[in-house]
Amino acid sequence: MLDTIESNRISMPEPGTTDRFWTIPNVLTVLRLVLTPVFLVLIFADNWYCKILALLVFTVASLTDFYDGKIARRDGTITSFGRFMDPLADKLLVSSALIAFVILGMVEAWLVGAMLVRDVVITSLRIYATQRGKSVVTSTLAKWKTMFQLVLAFGVLVFINVRVITAEFYSVPLVLVGDVSYWVLNLLVASVTLLAVVSGIHYLIENRKTF
Repeated sequence: MLDTIESNRISMPEPGTTDRFWTIPNVLTVLRLVLTPVFLVLIFADNWYCKILALLVFTVASLTDFYDGKIARRDGTITSFGRFMDPLADKLLVSSALIAFVILGMVEAWLVGAMLVRDVVITSLRIYATQRGKSVVTSTLAKWKTMFQLVLAFGVLVFINVRVITAEFYSVPLVLVGDVSYWVLNLLVASVTLLAVVSGIHYLIENRKTF
């Protein structure tokens, strides 16, 4: 009898969590993963209207990031899948956008590379901790980092659309970035890169006992 009670206690999910997979937050996280390659196809397409669609897809994907965690906490539908895949889906979406900007010649590769290295290191440590049955704490600074990355990517996409639509309807040569806009854009990226590095160091310090 005691063994049965203890077994049931162990199998019970933590308070505020669920062992169901197909929850609304998880569906939103999976949707964000699916929309990421769609965004990449659209951003590199030749047609000008595909750039508008890329902006719309990125916006929808970003909104899923806002709502999945909010709904999970509100409804008590936090899952192990969501805890792990939600931040990973964020990183894939943002990284895809930043890499696209590098390929388009708008952003310095080393700035984006620094952010990618930070994310790879942190994600690898999270996987290592998860395999050991330990949980890691995502700091407020890291959440702000993700938000600023999303805002930055959204702003760059709006800028791209303005340039592309102007070139299409006014029959002028398409130039995505000029000298001034290039330096302003990379200054903004550098600021977010610095925040990413600082948040990564803070993350390691906060979870040093976990690793």
